[in-house]
Parts: sequence; C-alpha cells; structure tokens
Amino acid sequence: MYKIKAMKKNIVSSFDVDHRTLDAGLYLRSVYTINEEYQVRSWDLRFRAPMAHAPLGSGEVHTIEHLMAYYLRLDEKIGSSIVSFCPMGCKTGFYLSTMQNVEAEDVREALAKVYKQVFPLKSASDIVGLNEIQCGNPGLYAIDSTNAAMAEYMRTLFTADEAAERGIASVYEKWW
Repeated sequence: MYKIKAMKKNIVSSFDVDHRTLDAGLYLRSVYTINEEYQVRSWDLRFRAPMAHAPLGSGEVHTIEHLMAYYLRLDEKIGSSIVSFCPMGCKTGFYLSTMQNVEAEDVREALAKVYKQVFPLKSASDIVGLNEIQCGNPGLYAIDSTNAAMAEYMRTLFTADEAAERGIASVYEKWW
C-alpha cells in the first residue's frame, strides 16, 4: 500500500491552482530555471473556465494545437523562444512553454497576429499539417466550432477597442 504524503508545493504547478475559481485568460503558470542559466516559462492559455463551462471539443483542441504550434513559431518576437504548445488534458485550454524573457503582452500580441492571419477557417485545407504524413489523426478537426472558440478566447484577451486596434474586431461580430 502506498501513502501520499502532503506537500507544501506540488511538482506540477497547475495542481497548486484552485480550478474552482480559475477564469478564462492568459496566466504565467510557472518559471523553471534549468542549470541555473535558462528560464522556461509555462503559460496557461485558459480558453474556458474549468467547472463553469463545457470543455473544448476534441476537434477544436486538435485544430487549435496544429495552428498555434505552427503559426506562433513564425512570430518575430516569441517564435524562436517557443519550446512547446500543447493541450491541457482537461480540454479547457493549452500550455505554451517559452524560453527566456517572453512576457504576457508578447504572448497576447502573437496570438492576435495568428488570429488575424489564420481566422476564420474555411476548410480543412486551412489547417497546417493535417495530413496522414504529418498527423496521427487528420480526420479529427473542427472548422466552425474552432472559429467560435478562438473568437471567444480573443474576446477574453482583448476589449473591443483593443481588438479593433489589432485588426481583429471581427471577434466581436457574430459571424460563426
């Protein structure tokens, strides 16, 4: 029989967060230092508030993962600092890991640029890497609901005026 010993801080930083009170948004979840030289920042891109909303669908998660993992790496400011972009198991958002001095505003701006460049999706051909060679399940995607989920998340990150300044005012229009 195994006993779990109570610890002050969990090894997994997200376990230190009370998910009952967590809202949708962008959070710096943790900063890890490797070899006393490199900083890795773990960002919580929380699309949905846990417990309060339905999680993202599997097709939405897979589609957003493909698009963000690719297009965020093309961003001039944060692209070369990205270590990984991956979904949360609870399907309420994603983790973005970056090296060095990436700040929340850098992540917000990069997300806005990707949104402006890629959305709204019109067909599966808009999803980079969605084929049998590059993907383990190319039939798993969603167009309309991903458009809606991304617009909803952009509304979480940007006011209507801020969205307009970035050329993504469409997130405040009901087009999906």
